[in-house]
Amino acid sequence: MRHPLFISALFLLLSSSGFSQINSLEIDPVKEKMYSPYMLWRHQGAEGLAEFKKNKPHEYLKELWYYSESFYIKRNHLKTGETLDVSIIDISRFEHLRKQEEESMVELPGFKDVIILLPINKLIYKP
Repeated sequence: MRHPLFISALFLLLSSSGFSQINSLEIDPVKEKMYSPYMLWRHQGAEGLAEFKKNKPHEYLKELWYYSESFYIKRNHLKTGETLDVSIIDISRFEHLRKQEEESMVELPGFKDVIILLPINKLIYKP
């Protein structure tokens, strides 16, 4: 009789770790300012984005996470080129390069830094 209870408790514990990652999201004002232009486009302008943020704050946080945290920059990967300004990256443009279970590297012509895409199985928001 204790096994079903134990299994249920274990399942609850494991599933709560995924929810806690989502629930721990906070708005970083700097990143929000940097990446909101890409979100503005998705939500048909400032009015649509403001409505989305107001009516679906949890989804807003997850989408902001996608545009700002679903990748990272590996600095000086190449010997020559310019330093990449992260605010110019609309990460959705590279979504087709994202792999299911491993990171993907994206080289941009003229830059010495590369974009590393987190794998699909690590995303908390998928476009």
